[in-house]
Amino acid sequence: MLMMTLIMGIIIMTLSIIVMLLDNILS
Repeated sequence: MLMMTLIMGIIIMTLSIIVMLLDNILS
């Protein structure tokens, strides 16, 4: 159960970083 929450947190962090990078490139 703890591993699933850790994996979800890592996925959310990576997605937010990708969105921030795309926003910087597009703007």
